[in-house]
Amino acid sequence: MSSYAWRQVGLTYIQYSNACARAVRNSLKPELKVDAMKRGNSIIKATRWEEGKPVQGSLKAAKGSG
Repeated sequence: MSSYAWRQVGLTYIQYSNACARAVRNSLKPELKVDAMKRGNSIIKATRWEEGKPVQGSLKAAKGSG
């Protein structure tokens, strides 16, 4: 087998990694699960650049876990 299983089913590494993290969080005991679910949230900020300078109207997105 020359390829990873996640590639064979059409997933990117990020999608595979997120699925694994979600499975681990879901398998935790309830008292530990709350803290783990909080860590699953992330905020992404992207700035568009033109001619070496940031452009107004940068994008900001929040993504929840699961």
